[in-house]
Amino acid sequence: MESSRVELRGWTMVGFHLFAAHLRRGPDAPAPRASRHGRAVARLLACGALAVAVVVALCAAPTATASATAPATGAAHAAGHAAAPAPATTAAGNAGYTAANLPDWAIGPFTRSADNPLLTPSGSGYEAAALYNPGVLYRGGRYRMLYRAQGSYGGPSQIGYASGTDGTHFTEDTADNPVIGFGLAGQQDRCGLEDPRLFELHGTYYSFFTSVHPKADGSCYGSYDISESTSTDGVHWSTPWVVEPNAGNNKDAAVVTGADGTPRKVNGEYVMYFGQGDTGTDIAYSSDLRTWHAKGSTTPRTADPLDVHYPKGWQPYEVSVAVTDYRTVLGRPANQDIVVFTAGTLMANGRWFYAISEEEFSGQDPTLMLHQLSDAALTPTPDVPYEWNGQTPKTVWTNSIFFHDGQWMMYYGGGDTVTGLATAGLRRPQPAPPAATPFRTGFEHGQPAPDWVDGVDTSPGGGGISGVTAYSGASGPEASARQVLDHDGTNALMYSGQATGAADDHAYMRLFDLSGRPVRTGRDTTLSYWIHPQAKGADAPGVTGDNSSCVALDLVFSDGSSLHGLPGSPLTAASQCGTLVPGQWNRVGVDIGKAAAGRKIVRIDLGYDQPGGKGGYRGYVDDIALTNTPARTATLSSVTPAQAAPGQRVTVTGKGFGSSSHGRQLLLSDAGVHWGGAGDLGTLHIDHWSDTSITFTVPKPSGPAVSTASGPGNIWRVEPGSVASVAVVTGPGGGTSGTGQFTVAATDTLSDYYNDVGISPDTDPGCGALDNGTDTYSADALAAAAPHPLTPGARVDIDGLDFTWPQAQPCNDDNVRALGQTVLMPHRAGATRIGFLGAATNGAHSGTVTIHYTDGSSGTATLAQSDWGNAPGAGNTEVAAMTYRNQALGRQDHAFHVDEQTVAVDPDKVVASITLPSDKDLHIFATAQDGTPAAK
Repeated sequence: MESSRVELRGWTMVGFHLFAAHLRRGPDAPAPRASRHGRAVARLLACGALAVAVVVALCAAPTATASATAPATGAAHAAGHAAAPAPATTAAGNAGYTAANLPDWAIGPFTRSADNPLLTPSGSGYEAAALYNPGVLYRGGRYRMLYRAQGSYGGPSQIGYASGTDGTHFTEDTADNPVIGFGLAGQQDRCGLEDPRLFELHGTYYSFFTSVHPKADGSCYGSYDISESTSTDGVHWSTPWVVEPNAGNNKDAAVVTGADGTPRKVNGEYVMYFGQGDTGTDIAYSSDLRTWHAKGSTTPRTADPLDVHYPKGWQPYEVSVAVTDYRTVLGRPANQDIVVFTAGTLMANGRWFYAISEEEFSGQDPTLMLHQLSDAALTPTPDVPYEWNGQTPKTVWTNSIFFHDGQWMMYYGGGDTVTGLATAGLRRPQPAPPAATPFRTGFEHGQPAPDWVDGVDTSPGGGGISGVTAYSGASGPEASARQVLDHDGTNALMYSGQATGAADDHAYMRLFDLSGRPVRTGRDTTLSYWIHPQAKGADAPGVTGDNSSCVALDLVFSDGSSLHGLPGSPLTAASQCGTLVPGQWNRVGVDIGKAAAGRKIVRIDLGYDQPGGKGGYRGYVDDIALTNTPARTATLSSVTPAQAAPGQRVTVTGKGFGSSSHGRQLLLSDAGVHWGGAGDLGTLHIDHWSDTSITFTVPKPSGPAVSTASGPGNIWRVEPGSVASVAVVTGPGGGTSGTGQFTVAATDTLSDYYNDVGISPDTDPGCGALDNGTDTYSADALAAAAPHPLTPGARVDIDGLDFTWPQAQPCNDDNVRALGQTVLMPHRAGATRIGFLGAATNGAHSGTVTIHYTDGSSGTATLAQSDWGNAPGAGNTEVAAMTYRNQALGRQDHAFHVDEQTVAVDPDKVVASITLPSDKDLHIFATAQDGTPAAK
């Protein structure tokens, strides 16, 4: 991995995130050697976020914790662990793919071994700092492993050998370690031997690994390429030779194997995928597993470029491993196509993590991508500390997967530091979808995810593409799941493109493959979804006019026809132009049974179609449903009470609601936020449902944090003082009642707006996420802080302003993360300023606060907060200083601060409310005004 010097700004995560992203892409960087004495491994894991630039410090931290106990054997061992409380974001909660929603071609879902981490760094030699990213095989009654090891963080890697009999306990049973080291590879590879793959064919072991070479002046680190070596016993290896040269900096060789790890020929040749997002992905072929070349070429060390169809935002990524002739479902035949595992910032949406995902290539044409998971199959999460911390925190990466003893065994590296195992059995065949709703998804965890990403449908029945190119910054028309804007939940499908003004401008993107379980349409079949065509603005500057509205879902049938091509089709993309309202969510519901009864749906596509259209289009689609329930429109007569506070019950009365909520929905909308739609997360609580009345509980302002365009945000909230609307949906084909309204009771209590956990106790240090990771203020350190100890409900006077520290107990929402929300203020006469207690994360931040007065006028001021890890800057007054903060695995020793800032207001007016900046890194724990109480 290549050297990277990044300035550590205020002990925030910004510099580290950049460093970590660079680490995953390039060769290793040199670093001072870390001592490996005593609790070194636990301390190494705990200090993960401090592995920045070339300075690595071992943190003073308690013993590392994990979720299971692992016995230790051999020199490469896993230390025993005590169970740790799981934070709100857990591996289970983050598992987007389940047995119910994985497509038949994909392997999984994966479960982490209870013995993880299997191997950890040890000693003071070549594996003192890291032992990870192994290649593993089961041969001759033993699990044989080649692993990557480093003697220091960022230092050069060498390759060691270990084996075991049960798949989880390994012993370094050779004195020849490292078995592929600098002495064998030669001086040109002395800068690193990384990420070994391990294969076996006819009694010969083959290893492919990345060789990192020095620069021309002899210093590390220069170029890198793929090297290969052979062995008859897995311990003694031949002198490596170059497989692919360093032109383009090639790495990550994934040779196509069978399920047991034996290389397999495809169309008469062995096939190898390799490469990464920033330098390109390639494919090469070989007749002997030794000399590799481009298709049809006799020139060695050549290859063909490969399009893996990953969206631009999914980089960096790297190819991991490839398997053919494999099974995923009990009783089903083996898949003769190729599943390729990759790892990278898949679906990271601006956050830093490195996860593992899968895509399928054709077994007849290995360059043809068929399907793709739109989310990760294994993602690092805070409750898995060996993945969340380490040399590269928030990272999982695999070199190895094979099928043995009834299960898939995927060995992987966690945090670029330790070795783990995740397993997956064969799934049971899924029951047929219910007749009433044969297909439904809101793109949420556990729901169907798109089988393709950004793929134009050129298959029979697909609409193809003409006169449409890439929207600004993209590589082509887009259609992929995102966590930016959604109707409800956290995910939605984003679409985009650029019409060129041709006579025939259209692009049909394939989304869902239903060919394995086609949906037969009946007379009552309806299609419904929500769509948000974007208007030109800050989030969509490339949009032209109402271009974004010329979009609709499309259905492809088994006979090669499509919904948009049926005579008298009830839904086409061109018919939506100007009908959908840009800049808001529109509900589309159509009766497709009349036009398509008896046909079988084999694909769901999304089409843009505007003949002669010109300019960009972009938007989102959510909550798709195919339903066989006839539409029945409900009538809404009243909503009581007229004003209700969050947590209070509201009753809707009318008729035609149905006897229960089964197959029906109550929709609540407030300030652009929606509840109750298909695929919601259950936040809208229904207390009673009958044919004439429905009672529900108004959502409280607090709720699960999700990612938005500006970072983590809390969309599950109603806005105090706003007007909310409700409607009843009894069927997707237009069965929606009129709307009723009620006023959300206003509040000037700041705690009603809390949307972030910024304080944790030392006994549960990973329960919050003030800086988007797991870092928080320590409640224990705050209580001992100077000059003002801060405990729940503490009163603090700062320069004449009387603040009350949050009453919230640790691990509960306790601060307002500024996301542009409007906050009501207590009325004070003669107030000259508003004070804020808080701090910024990820560096110092500032933004505009809009001040609204009771007379209807407004003004602006700048709120500038210093970073919580730096001494107070200009305009910030120190309120509390402490000597450490909490991380997932314990404390991090450094000075951290809570500061006070003020903004001026007009003393001749009374402040009614303030609108906060849209900056996720500004945090407000308390506010105060001077002046005297004023009548409302």
